[in-house]
Amino acid sequence: MSGREAILQRLRRHGAGDPAAVDAWAAAGPVGPRPRQGALDGPARIEHFIEKAKVADATVSRIAGVEALPAAMAAELRARNLPATLRTGSDPMLRALDWGSLDRSEGVGRVEEPATLSRAEFGLAETGTLALASGPDNPVTLTFLGETHFVALRTEDVKAGFEDFWAAWRERGLTPRTLNMVTGPSRSADIGQTLQLGAHGPVALHIFLID
Repeated sequence: MSGREAILQRLRRHGAGDPAAVDAWAAAGPVGPRPRQGALDGPARIEHFIEKAKVADATVSRIAGVEALPAAMAAELRARNLPATLRTGSDPMLRALDWGSLDRSEGVGRVEEPATLSRAEFGLAETGTLALASGPDNPVTLTFLGETHFVALRTEDVKAGFEDFWAAWRERGLTPRTLNMVTGPSRSADIGQTLQLGAHGPVALHIFLID
């Protein structure tokens, strides 16, 4: 028996091709060791997420409810000396808001955009990472094109670690073409071992944590 056939037989025994069987196998599987920061709960989980995001050169602000997002966005744009323009996808949460004087357009990201806004499905406190699902609601190009990337994330969607994240992802039934896991703004130290932000994407990342 070839190595390939042996692997396929193991997969068949565990129900590969049957989503329910795969979910049952994953749920019944052994639980490995988990670092302390991957098992935090309550306020400590949110505080650790913020700390890790800042270590990765992201900035974070907390807002009281999604209705406060347009005003918080306008304030951030002014503070960064950026124009009052914003590019988003067709996410229902963002569409339902009154953006006031902000010039918000919808569509895929474009290189010339000074600011883009996405909604993250989840955050991971363990590493300060954002999990963004691609699609027309939040086009993946908004994550990589434009000067500054803003992300809205509900505090209730901040998970402790990767184990909690994947369980919540499966429970939500998400099936995007792409899952992008973003930790801080784009960076590279390829040239002279000197860290440069914005090397392969936005030069800055700001997270709005929505309570």
